Amino acid sequence: MSFSANYNFSSGRPVTYPVSSYIVDNIVITSYSERNKYRIPDYSRLDLSFTINGTLKSKKIAHPHWIFSIYNVTGRNNVYSAYFKNVNNSIKGYYLSVFDRPIPSISFNFDF
Repeated sequence: MSFSANYNFSSGRPVTYPVSSYIVDNIVITSYSERNKYRIPDYSRLDLSFTINGTLKSKKIAHPHWIFSIYNVTGRNNVYSAYFKNVNNSIKGYYLSVFDRPIPSISFNFDF
C-alpha cells in the first residue's frame, strides 16, 4: 500500500488586457496595455492517490495493483487563460477554466 499527495502552485501567467477602445470612421479600434503588464489569478491544485498492491509472489507472471486518485481535491476554479471578444462595439473579457471540481479515477494495472 502507498499514499501520494501532489500540491501544485504557480503564480498567474502574464497577460495583456485591452484598456480602451474608440471608434474611427465606424471602425472600433482597441488599445491594449503594455505587453504582459497584468497577470491572471494564481493556480493552485491538490491531487491525492492511494495504491493497493496485489500479491508479490515471485512465481506469478503478473503483479496487479489498484490505484484510486482524486485530481483537484479542493475543487478550485483555476483560470487557465484569458481572452477577449468584441461584442456590440464593446470589449468583453472571459476567463477559461478547466476542471473546476474534484475528479475521481480508478485504475487497475499489471506489472510483469
